Amino acid sequence: MEKKLENSVYVTMMADSLKRKEKILTFIYEKTREQETLLKDEELDVDAFQKLVDEKGERIDELNELDEGFDALFQMVEKEIVANRGNYAEEIQDMQKTIASVSELGVKIQALEHQNSGHLKIYLSKKRKQIRDFHVNNKTAANYYSNMSNTHKPEQSYFFNEKK
Repeated sequence: MEKKLENSVYVTMMADSLKRKEKILTFIYEKTREQETLLKDEELDVDAFQKLVDEKGERIDELNELDEGFDALFQMVEKEIVANRGNYAEEIQDMQKTIASVSELGVKIQALEHQNSGHLKIYLSKKRKQIRDFHVNNKTAANYYSNMSNTHKPEQSYFFNEKK
């Protein structure tokens, strides 16, 4: 009886873990949407973008921990759940619904990340072009001034008056 109660607690913990995962994925999805908005602006706020990346990174670490914990719990109760599936039918249905929701969020996030990646590549190529253009213009101006300074000879004066 005590083992059954213990397994029931583990199954409840697994369900709670999935709910937390769903909340974290919802948070990540919202932050990814914010990144999309930033990337669509003419001038990207790099600091705000980096802050979003950092926040998402922290939550992804939490997700990894949750996944490890869920897997460990599942290993402990897998035989009991398979053997007595009817006893855990309600919990299993709840977890299946949550897993479906988590999977859907994962697909949405993945699609949005792919789209954001394209926007970021466009932004970075524009910045590279601006930098390249700046260097070309700077080099052209330096060459011009260098050529102009070499054409003037010190013994010649621009204001030389030939009528004396």
